[in-house]
Amino acid sequence: MSEQLCLFDPVIDNESVSITNSVSDAQTRKQQAIQKYLDRAEKEPIACVNLYYSGRRATKYYRLSYRLGRKIKHIHIRGGNTRSQLATYRAGKIQELIDRGAELAEVIAAVKTFNSGQV
Repeated sequence: MSEQLCLFDPVIDNESVSITNSVSDAQTRKQQAIQKYLDRAEKEPIACVNLYYSGRRATKYYRLSYRLGRKIKHIHIRGGNTRSQLATYRAGKIQELIDRGAELAEVIAAVKTFNSGQV
């Protein structure tokens, strides 16, 4: 009578349990979190064209706003206020570059070209 009575068949676990599995799971979760951040960063706009008031004037002007590190930088788009066809045209061209997915340097160069009076 040295045997113990059992209601269920004994379960034999062939999988080895080790600490390295949990470490690899943590690494996988870490890589997934990094990839999620990178995927979101690609979708965030690099710059935008927006309107602003200059001082106390009641007229609006166009400017390019972009993030450089933690700071937000602005560049005025020359051509007059928002009622000017030239300013509206230039702001539209800059917005097309942004929508196309151009590099930030290319967008800034286009604004500087407009502001220099060459185009």
